[in-house]
Amino acid sequence: MKRGRLVLGLTLLLCSYAAPAFADDGAQRLESIVIDTFDDPAKRTWIQDGAPQSEDRTWIVQGSKFATKEGDTQYPILKFVEGDGTYPEALFGSNPAKLPLKSIGVYSKFNRKGYNNFEIYPAAKDSQGNLVPQGIALPGVVKMIDIWVWGSNYRLYLDAYVRDYRGVPYVLHFGSLDFQGWKDLQVSVPSTIHQAQSYLPQFQGLHLTKLVVTTDPTEKVDGFFVYFDQLKILTDMHQSPYDGKGLNNPAFINKYFADSASTTSSSPAAPAPATAAPAATPSTTSNQAGN
Repeated sequence: MKRGRLVLGLTLLLCSYAAPAFADDGAQRLESIVIDTFDDPAKRTWIQDGAPQSEDRTWIVQGSKFATKEGDTQYPILKFVEGDGTYPEALFGSNPAKLPLKSIGVYSKFNRKGYNNFEIYPAAKDSQGNLVPQGIALPGVVKMIDIWVWGSNYRLYLDAYVRDYRGVPYVLHFGSLDFQGWKDLQVSVPSTIHQAQSYLPQFQGLHLTKLVVTTDPTEKVDGFFVYFDQLKILTDMHQSPYDGKGLNNPAFINKYFADSASTTSSSPAAPAPATAAPAATPSTTSNQAGN
């Protein structure tokens, strides 16, 4: 009887090693990656896999229905600001290196109290030179999103909108901005948000489509400021090696297949990178993470 149990146990153990593991091999390589420093109004730069990366982008703002308009000035107003206090001293001290540190500032006014909001989008120019919303691709399997926010004791709430590779939008709650000065806010990304598939390449990641600040319905809204700095993520960059991994490299695919649709009808062109429209009404909402 004991021998039979031992044989059964060994058989199950061998089967568990032989079965393909969808969640890669269980190992993790967690990295903290700054997605946007906001130091350059026209471009973002970051380090990924030890190499510097960059892409053109800016940020645009849009207010909800009752956003104030005074003459030709439409609120909210977004600016890239620089100077004393426009960056967290907890990160940069007194900036002894005199780096050109900037942050995003938004000045908002609304005509009436209620659930007002403003949304800030990453954006890029399309082929006609028009600025259009374009989500930021987040590398790896994202575990947490982190951003520094300057508050002024107004009862406001910050959410991040993300979209998975299937196009499904989600809302992640950073929580209240009812504090004064700079504060580091984090929100966890629940495992129920799909970031991988069974096909190669397995890891599809998320796109950050916008940040949304909503007012408490009883808070005054005749003029308030919010500043943002150092958008970063904690992400798992581990992928198990396999023979022929380079065949999934987008540069390789574009080199050989991007123009094939115009030269032959039998080979499809490589898919273009996804762009993000403003997120639709979210179908799933995450639980708020503690700060």
